[in-house]
Amino acid sequence: MKNTLLIPLYLLLFILSASSYGIKPNMDSDLKNIKNFTMISERLGSAGMPSEDEISVIKKKGYKHIISLLPGDQSEEQGQVNALKLTFDQIPVDWRNPKLEDFEKFVSLMDEYGSDKVFVHCAMNYRASAFSYLYQVTQKIESHETAETKLHLMWEPTGEWLDFINKVKRHYK
Repeated sequence: MKNTLLIPLYLLLFILSASSYGIKPNMDSDLKNIKNFTMISERLGSAGMPSEDEISVIKKKGYKHIISLLPGDQSEEQGQVNALKLTFDQIPVDWRNPKLEDFEKFVSLMDEYGSDKVFVHCAMNYRASAFSYLYQVTQKIESHETAETKLHLMWEPTGEWLDFINKVKRHYK
C-alpha cells in the first residue's frame, strides 16, 4: 500500500523537475485536446486555433497541410508550421462577411492537396466547421444529413453565416 502511494508522488516530482529544466512532458498527444477538434473525415480535420505544441501533434497524426481561415498576421504560425515541413495557407475570412471566393479558394487548395490529410482551423472552429461542411456537401463527399450533423455538433450558423452557407450551396448546385 505504501509503495502505491509513492508512485503518483514520484510522477509529480518528475514532471515538476523536468519542467524546471525546460522539458515539457508530452501529455497532450491527441488531437481531441485541440480546441473544438472535429474529425470531419480520414482526410480532413477542423478545430480552433492550435498551440505550437498542438501543431506538432497535428504533424504526428499525419496531416500534411494546415489552412488557417483567420484574418490578420499569421506569420508566427506559418513559421512554426513550415519548420515542421508542413504547408501553410491562409484564407482570411472576415467573420462578418464570408465570401464565395473564400470558399472557392478552399476548394482549390483541397483539390491541390489530393488525398493528403488537411487540418483547417480558425479561432473557435466556427468558420472551419462551416467550410468543412460546405466542402463535404458541395463536392459530394458526404451526405447533407451527415455533414450537417457534424456542423451542428460545433454550432448552428445564423445570420450572415447561414446566408453564406445557402449562397455557396446554391452556387454549387
